Amino acid sequence: MRPADLPILFKWEERKPLLHEGMLCVPRHYENHDKFSISFEEIFGNNHPICIEFCSGNGEWVARAATIYPEFNWIAVEKQFKRTRKIWSKKQNLGLKNLLPVCGLAEDFCLHYLKSSLIERAYVNFPDPWPKNSHAKNRIIQTPFIEMIANVSKPKATLTLVTDDQKYANQMMKVVGGHPRFTSVEDSFLPEDYGSSYFNRLWLSLGKSIRYMKFEVV
Repeated sequence: MRPADLPILFKWEERKPLLHEGMLCVPRHYENHDKFSISFEEIFGNNHPICIEFCSGNGEWVARAATIYPEFNWIAVEKQFKRTRKIWSKKQNLGLKNLLPVCGLAEDFCLHYLKSSLIERAYVNFPDPWPKNSHAKNRIIQTPFIEMIANVSKPKATLTLVTDDQKYANQMMKVVGGHPRFTSVEDSFLPEDYGSSYFNRLWLSLGKSIRYMKFEVV
């Protein structure tokens, strides 16, 4: 199936949370999320451990992960609909019943749809670095978001962050490493078997080094 086979699901004025053909839509600036409940056991058809990737882009990395690790259920959160339906297309074409694409903001999804002690592994791969100092406040790796991840993660769950931007990497280490619920377990270059993506290939082709940071919930 092509991404275009998934149409825009509703007009802005008619926005609402919606589970449609294996994709969850979490609309922005919506105030009644508590009236829409979901069960991940019903969506996936099992109670396997849940892994989640935030800022999934076109979904290449998470689709590979869902293929290689079928013993986990995977959630891919991406705010842009045009990218999310590319993830949906991969899910359909590869028959990945253990992959749930979510179109929405990571913060909204964490706050309204994830319960405490749910997540086994969380990943943020190549988030927008917002390189200008005046835009740094828009970076996703900030204390409030890390607090959300801590609240929905199981004890001993892991959070993996990957970026090519060294200034942002240092901020990540400061924010997450300084949080009382996280401890750093690895800070190195990206492992060769980690999996690829558009941005991974792009930055490597430009000679950039990629930082790989892994934390554990305590």
